[in-house]
Amino acid sequence: MGTWPTSGPAEDRPPGNLYLVGLMGSGKTTVARIVAARLGWPWLDTDDLVQRDAGRTIPEIFAAEGEAGFRRREHEALARVAREGGRVVATGGGIVLLPENRALLRSTGFTVYLEVPPEELHRRLSRGRGLASRPLLSVPDPLGRLRALLAEREPLYREVAHAVVSGRRGPPAAVAERVVAAWRRRGGS
Repeated sequence: MGTWPTSGPAEDRPPGNLYLVGLMGSGKTTVARIVAARLGWPWLDTDDLVQRDAGRTIPEIFAAEGEAGFRRREHEALARVAREGGRVVATGGGIVLLPENRALLRSTGFTVYLEVPPEELHRRLSRGRGLASRPLLSVPDPLGRLRALLAEREPLYREVAHAVVSGRRGPPAAVAERVVAAWRRRGGS
């Protein structure tokens, strides 16, 4: 990778995106905002794009179209974002489930896996209305479900990741600094 400007018009930003992947509650959206501010790039969340395009919330999409319908919409959003480039992108936790998404994440930018243990995710998601707003955690044992999701998805997160960053240690700003440092080690500036 070459060196790229960290601010300025879109044509001066890198051709690819900086993607954040990991389970729900790992801090992808919060960290994406901080990384984007640090680099002077725009940021977005694929879940927000899916909801905007559908005109519905994620729970409403799951109820009306099922998980398969949501994943189709998620792929369409990622494909659009991948074509545009030059952004920090917080992805949905299940974005790695489709092989075509994994190919896009690996080939159209720099992907960082925010690694957080399921017990910490459960603690974070149990605050406020976190668990209630997550269709995949509307089960009697949400911690068990998080463990199962991690067992299924962690190999896929690692497959697409150019770097793995602990999302557990320190405040979001410290996690964001580790993401930026990983990106710079790979040739970003």
